[in-house]
Amino acid sequence: MGKFNLKKLDGGDRFALSKSLGLDNIRVELTWQKGDLDTQAWLLNLDGIIVNDEGFVFYNSVNRTEKFDRAKFGNKKNYLDSTRPMSADGAVLGAKDEMEGGIETINICLGKIAPEVQEVAIPATVYVPNDDNVETFGEVENAKITVIDEESGEALCFYELSKDYKSEDALVAARFIINDEGEWEFEAVGNGYNGGLQTLVDMYTEE
Repeated sequence: MGKFNLKKLDGGDRFALSKSLGLDNIRVELTWQKGDLDTQAWLLNLDGIIVNDEGFVFYNSVNRTEKFDRAKFGNKKNYLDSTRPMSADGAVLGAKDEMEGGIETINICLGKIAPEVQEVAIPATVYVPNDDNVETFGEVENAKITVIDEESGEALCFYELSKDYKSEDALVAARFIINDEGEWEFEAVGNGYNGGLQTLVDMYTEE
């Protein structure tokens, strides 16, 4: 029997990640069927803006878990496929681009997140083209985001992305935010947008 009761979240619900419960190393899994999704982690300041280039943690990020070594990786594609994107403070490891699987994973060490970071947004986008000819979240099946305690492997909460999406090809699936007591919480969001990754980038960067 686990220490936590798995909690189902609806949009706007939060799950407290209390230090007193030892919840520091967190794994976020985005799972789905049909189509190809890409998920990212964006580190935001108090104004909701990405803190720096390394705060934009996605599959093509320059900052990664290993430096490029041509003797080891051969070329940049193999390098990107074999390593994970990483925030400058090392607190967030982004997802590899899992083109053939229905799961992408992000790891977050809450205690290592830099003080200027007040929020970690978890966006997701539909990658086009894909083998299933899926172009919008309205065509994606059984999409779900699950938060897991990395230390115990126990699932803490999950959020089913089951809104009636139609033309939306990008969404803010969830976010981690600091509450009034200074502790991190996971919040289910699920807001959908048109325009792909660039639309989300424009929302979270300064003009």
